[in-house]
Amino acid sequence: MNNCLIYGAGGHARVIADLLRAQGSKPLAFIDDNATATILDGIPVQGYDTAAFPGATIVIGIGNNEIRRRIASALQHEPAVLIHPTAVVAADVQPGAGTIILANAVVQTGARIGKHVIINAGVCVDHDAVIEDYVHLYPQVYIGGAAHVKAGLTLAPGTRIARNTLVDGSTAG
Repeated sequence: MNNCLIYGAGGHARVIADLLRAQGSKPLAFIDDNATATILDGIPVQGYDTAAFPGATIVIGIGNNEIRRRIASALQHEPAVLIHPTAVVAADVQPGAGTIILANAVVQTGARIGKHVIINAGVCVDHDAVIEDYVHLYPQVYIGGAAHVKAGLTLAPGTRIARNTLVDGSTAG
């Protein structure tokens, strides 16, 4: 993925840059409309320009679900799906546009993963689970088989969701 932009220039964006390096590539730029730095970790930082980097893909390196949703609706570049080389994702799983699956995560067969989801390091999404759009699963979260996590939720580190459970915000930790 040698033609990828990262929207954001904070900690999560830097983790995504590391993911790209693990894939043998390097981001074209960090995008930050309020940046004070021009270089971060050896990568240029600049404002979003819809005409810049034609043909490039983009991922949103911001953990806040509502901000990620807002940014995604304004992007002109195609959203990339990034999967860390140490993640294990079943062959039948098709993560939605803009989704990021980080190191040592496991996504089992039949799972459905929405758009712009963050599946952090060490997360396990068991068989037939549904993760809707703009969900953020912190490190070491476990989602049981056939569980369903509704759009826009954030699950804290170490959260365990039992199989066949609906998590809709009123039930989230």
